[in-house]
Amino acid sequence: MGATIFDVAKHAGVSIGTVSRVLNNRDRVHPKTRERVLKSIEALNFSANAYARGLANQQTDTLGLVIPQVNDSFYFEIVRGVEDAATEAGYRLLIASQPRHSEEHRYLDLFQRSYVDAMVLVAIDVHIYELREVIDRGVPVVLVHQNIDKSVPSFQADNFGGGREITQHLIGHGYTRLAYITGTDHTPDNRDRLRGMRDALNSSGLSLEETNILAGDFLPGSGYRAALELMRRPELPHAIFAANDQMAVDAIKALREHGLRVPDDIAVVGFDDVLMAQYVSPTLTTVHQPLYELGLQAAQMVLTTLQNQENVRSPALAPSVLLPTTLKIRQSCGCKG
Repeated sequence: MGATIFDVAKHAGVSIGTVSRVLNNRDRVHPKTRERVLKSIEALNFSANAYARGLANQQTDTLGLVIPQVNDSFYFEIVRGVEDAATEAGYRLLIASQPRHSEEHRYLDLFQRSYVDAMVLVAIDVHIYELREVIDRGVPVVLVHQNIDKSVPSFQADNFGGGREITQHLIGHGYTRLAYITGTDHTPDNRDRLRGMRDALNSSGLSLEETNILAGDFLPGSGYRAALELMRRPELPHAIFAANDQMAVDAIKALREHGLRVPDDIAVVGFDDVLMAQYVSPTLTTVHQPLYELGLQAAQMVLTTLQNQENVRSPALAPSVLLPTTLKIRQSCGCKG
């Protein structure tokens, strides 16, 4: 595949719009800027005819991926899966960052202006009417780690099953008084993990005390603060289940700094199985999410939809794919690991 307008813009240090104006000889472009763009076109052997054909077909051979944070290791494997699927299908990948809870969705407007042919959105707060506007323009969308509406395809890990399985493991150790550090309240992954935990406890004739549900947000620092709050209480729980590995690692740090041994004095487990889980001391028992597979399969689905030129508009009921999780037993729960 030859150079694209994106490559030319990057090489020349200008916007895609500027390259387009030079190619179409529209509007005024500063002579020095025009010369720089033309030199980049020549250096990259960019074909203006191919660009014109792409515009005529409204295709850019580019897949758009939106994630909350580009510097969060949790998303690395998802990105790798999406990238592998895109490369295999002959598409380039354009990545944008959209922080959680942001109400600005500039990437949607940017992407749907024919700058990408399809989109994969990962854990993004977006309204269904916004997605339908994109899909109605012929840009298929697939969601990862969210299920906004039954008309939009989605890929998620089995958060309920994972939460239930790791809680059963803790109960098997004889831990009957558990605490939970939440992720962001409104996210389905947090709700389903907590629901799985409650289900496992109820099945064993146990319950989760409301005072042992501590506020977290998946981000660094909140697990540390939650552990500090627990240590102010007259009675510690037997074990802490943190809604993700980051908060579990932070909780271990707080406990150790205050003279408590993990798992001898209190056990700690997490969820995700990110790389740090293998290197923290003690190594972290957690739930493995198939992050690479989530990204790979989501991208394969949206590109298959695009290439078949069928069902680009949302069907009445789109597939909702649930991938299984697996328990990763290490040392922080009391096992030898």
